[in-house]
Amino acid sequence: MLRKHTLSTFNIFVNEMKLIYFLLLTLFTVAPQAVTNPLEDLKAKPSKEMSLEDIKAQEEEKEKKKGPKSKFYYTYIDREHTFEEDLNNIASIYAVTWVIYPLTQPETFAKKGSIQNYKSNFGKLVFDKDEPFWNWFVHPISGSQLYLFYRARGYARADSLFMSFISSSLFEFTVEIYTEPASIQDLYQTPVLGSVLGLGIEKLSLYLLNSGNLVAKTIGHAINPSTLFWFYEGKIRIIPEISYNRAGLRLYYEF
Repeated sequence: MLRKHTLSTFNIFVNEMKLIYFLLLTLFTVAPQAVTNPLEDLKAKPSKEMSLEDIKAQEEEKEKKKGPKSKFYYTYIDREHTFEEDLNNIASIYAVTWVIYPLTQPETFAKKGSIQNYKSNFGKLVFDKDEPFWNWFVHPISGSQLYLFYRARGYARADSLFMSFISSSLFEFTVEIYTEPASIQDLYQTPVLGSVLGLGIEKLSLYLLNSGNLVAKTIGHAINPSTLFWFYEGKIRIIPEISYNRAGLRLYYEF
């Protein structure tokens, strides 16, 4: 009986690993989305010659509006990170997990959580028996937000997957063991499935955020909340500028 159960568990694990392998191939073979760069668009367009009357009229209109309105262009800007930055980002997520875990699962935390369980679960690794809702819905969603956090901090897609794996592993081995042992399924489902889902959310949210539609932008921020916070590095301010012989845009971004 035990042998049959072991073989069944092993077969489930093999099938899941096949699915993970397929999703990883999908993640890293998808061509980067072609996002229109407003600066390149501007360079491609010829300068617009303006008469003195046109310039005067636009200056008066600008004064009435108290300066030109600015808008934001949302994207992701990959860059290199120092080891100190990596540690700070991992530490930030680690601290947040200690706050979110008891808030999202208060009953489990109160009934099963204890220092004694923490000690006995430390170093253990098991196949959990969680419902599919948790393993195939909750954990991938959590992983997608981890992935999008690191993307917001300027990490490339592969690096975001790697950093998500580190953060997820820290949660499994040092936070969740307060209530239960670390789970083998969660170790790969959270970062891998989460990154695949995160890539889809990334593409969809950028499309919505740059659509110019208020409802679409609201949805874009809702599915990718990292774009709302100060640590998001891909928010570029676009400010119209008008000179005597051409119209242009000035772009500002910080990291």
